[in-house]
Amino acid sequence: MFVSVSDVIPIRYKIGKKIENCRLMQGHTQIELASKIGLTYQEVNSYESGYSAIPIEVLYAIAKELSVSAIDLLPELVVVREYKDEDEEIFYLTKIYENQKLGKIVPSLVRFVHISEKINQEEARLEIAKNLVKEGVLVDIISQATGLSTYEYDNTEREICTDSIYYRIGQRIREWRLIRRYTQKDLADKVDLTLKEIHEYEKGCTAISFDKLYEIARALSVNIKVLLPKTRESKEENRLLSLIDEYREQESLDALVKSLSEDMKDSKEKVKKMEKIKVAKNLVKAGVSTDVILRASGLTADECEN
Repeated sequence: MFVSVSDVIPIRYKIGKKIENCRLMQGHTQIELASKIGLTYQEVNSYESGYSAIPIEVLYAIAKELSVSAIDLLPELVVVREYKDEDEEIFYLTKIYENQKLGKIVPSLVRFVHISEKINQEEARLEIAKNLVKEGVLVDIISQATGLSTYEYDNTEREICTDSIYYRIGQRIREWRLIRRYTQKDLADKVDLTLKEIHEYEKGCTAISFDKLYEIARALSVNIKVLLPKTRESKEENRLLSLIDEYREQESLDALVKSLSEDMKDSKEKVKKMEKIKVAKNLVKAGVSTDVILRASGLTADECEN
């Protein structure tokens, strides 16, 4: 089901009404809510009336004070496409386990492995791109061979706050972009943003508005709630570990986990090598010298020829 983000009633107004209703149900005045989260009465009033767009971090602060999830304060009717919080392909692949004892953990394991593979592929391309910059290869050739924008492989170090809500949202955007096999340019074109804006969002360097987040969710064909971290979020890997502990007594799970653990160590390097070979072939077509390609990719001449 698709509902336009630019509906007759702005999203900020719908969110404001949800906040107001929740606040009233709990018997708080705007002044009381404002004082508890360090805002002015005028700011809370402006958010609830829809005059001002509420920043995402403020919504989380309000949700915490009202003892609800931030997702509970989002308008129910503004949805994109339901995938039961999982990628459609992954959900399909793991559906056979839903009536078995392992039904809770297998989908998470499959999704974790799937995303890890996509991230490893991108990391391989980033590594080569940065090395090609040092080799003096033209930007156009680098972008053509790797599919990356200059913003992605820019070596300029920038401090990133990994604890911020925007960084966590950015990482989820990146994960789903990779699952959909989109480059940053692909996503930027779909939501009418610049490459730099998408890159800044994924790094968490720029605060993203709900309007833009809904547009990105629609472009990625996911429900917006999968892009918003839970109030008390644990990393995907930690969540898997807790699930593994829960099912540790099952011999079948122990065998599965052991097998996956061993395979993933080998798979990570294999995936990266395959991606590097793919980029190397693109560089050959672009006329880049073999010596430069070998230095930038870390591959051997034999590997490049395979």
